[in-house]
Formats: sequence, C-alpha cells, structure tokens
Amino acid sequence: MAFLNQPGQPVRRALALAAVVVLAALASLPTGAPMHAQGDPTGAPTAEPAEPFEPLPAPSPDSLDEAALEAIDLRALPVIPDLEENAAWLRAIYAEGQRQGRNPLVFSRIGDCMTASESFLVPIATGEVDLDRYTSLQTVIDRFAGQPVREVDGAPLDSFANLGLAATSGFNAAGVLDATWADPAWCEADESPLACEIRVSNPAFAFVMFGTNDLRSLTPVQFDYYLRQVLVETVNAGVLPIVVTFPNQPGQEERSMDYNRVAAAAAADYRLPLVNLWRAFEPLPTGGIDPEQPTHMTSPASGNAASFSEADLQAGHNLHNLLSLQGLEAVLGVVGK
Repeated sequence: MAFLNQPGQPVRRALALAAVVVLAALASLPTGAPMHAQGDPTGAPTAEPAEPFEPLPAPSPDSLDEAALEAIDLRALPVIPDLEENAAWLRAIYAEGQRQGRNPLVFSRIGDCMTASESFLVPIATGEVDLDRYTSLQTVIDRFAGQPVREVDGAPLDSFANLGLAATSGFNAAGVLDATWADPAWCEADESPLACEIRVSNPAFAFVMFGTNDLRSLTPVQFDYYLRQVLVETVNAGVLPIVVTFPNQPGQEERSMDYNRVAAAAAADYRLPLVNLWRAFEPLPTGGIDPEQPTHMTSPASGNAASFSEADLQAGHNLHNLLSLQGLEAVLGVVGK
C-alpha cells in the first residue's frame, strides 16, 4: 500500500468544503469564547485523582503502522482537544513534574523556525496583545507573564519572550536530540538541545511542533521514531507536551498531511494534547504560509502578531499565537494550579 495519498479532484473538493466548515466555526464563536470547551485554567484539579505516573518506554525505530496512519482523518480532529478522557494521565505527568521540581509558571517551545520565530508569542511579552473577543485568555497570560525563565544579555525573559534552546531554524525531530546542535553557551558537554532546554528553563509544559523540515529530511518512519523520542524524553522529565500539527507546505500538501498524521498518531498513543493547527490553517489566505518563504507563516497587515481581531486572525502568526494560548488554557483547565 502506498504511504502517500495521490492528489485529485475529490481531495480538492474536500479541501474547499473543510475551509467553509472551519471558517464558519471561527465566525460563530461568542465573545470571550475559546475554540474548545472551557475549563478553569487556574482552579484546582477536579476531584478525580491522577493515575500513577509510569515512565514511557523507549520507542521502536520500526513501529510505524502505515495502514493505521491512512485511517487518520485530520479534518475530523478538533482544533483544540477535549482532554477529559486523558485528564488523569495528564495530571499524572504534571504531578511527576512537580515532584521533579518543574516550574509550573514556565513553558518551553520545542521545534523548528515556526516555533523559534520572534512572532511566536514574543509580542505578548512586550505587551502588544489585543485579545479582542478572546478575553478568557488573559488568565493564561497572567499565569506566565513576568515569571523569569532565564537571563539573556542582562535581560530577564519570561516564557513568552524566551525562544529557548530547543527551537531553532532548520531543526527537525532528530536534530533536537543531537548534542551537536546544542548551544555551547548554555548546554553541557554531550547534552542535546532538548535536554538542555529542560534543564535550563525547567518548564512544566512545552509546545512541540515538527514536520516542516522533517518532510524534506526524514522518511515517515524516521520522523515517527524521532518525534516519539522527543515526546518520551519530555514526558519522562515531567514536562507535559502540547503536540502541534504544522501547516501545509506549498506543493507538498499530501506529504504534509501524512507527516501530520504521524504527529497525531504519536499524540494519541501517548495520550497527549494535540492542537490541530493544520486544520485551522487550511482556510487562511495562502494557507497561512508566506509564499516567498514557505517555512515561515504570514504576518498581519497591522504588524501586530498578537492581535486576535477577525482581520488579523487571517494571518498565520496570529492564529498560531491564539491556538497556542487556547491549548495552554485547555491543559491548565485539566491540571489546575
């Protein structure tokens, strides 16, 4: 069975239909409502106890089930997940992180240039945010804003300003595990960028988004293996990962879907939150991707990537920032303080 789907007229019709559906969903959101069932992001966890934490086993390099991947319908996966089914396990990861001394007021970013962009969450640190109707997200911002993570050039950085040590232009899921690419100014000998970021920033949460470079440099089997290694290492360190799908790459739409299915399958197998950015980006102009630099997202005409007005949310950077805050909101609603 061929791994990659073949493009054709049915796919194009499905894309058009999905665009209409997603745009309608965005337009119907009430003032202050996120794109998911809202919990209390700062309240105590529910009365249900966390299940015992069991470290995840190391992944197998040849465990990819291609037939199972083809059955994954990315358009059927919600943009922001309902986490209740796996709530006990997510609380167990968070509790393990607290046992290991992770900072509950810090999150990290793990990924490539889309995650390492100065437009990704950094404008929130500089006070440029315009929540528009998404006012509930102020609670999420207040939790992490101003909480120092590390100091760079004499300036203390919080989680929004800190680009971190595990997100760099050109990274794929294998590179973040390779000590060759670690920053010698911060990282210890033979320490991978991922391990270095967890040690230095000490986060309780982390965004994980790969695929843009992986589809050019890794086979689906390799991508599956290395991404799972990233997730296993992150979870076993007591850091709760939020897995994020990546936008379609121009001219490689079918391949983008296949690599996003790999990410979705890994998140499901490990019972982790999945923010389906791929689905949300489909109806955006140029798919939210800069045609001149296809590994970069589009910017709004207003110049403010932290504006969540209806017009500005047509830009990739803005929608990425909104969905990331909503993903954090969903997770905090499950794990509590």
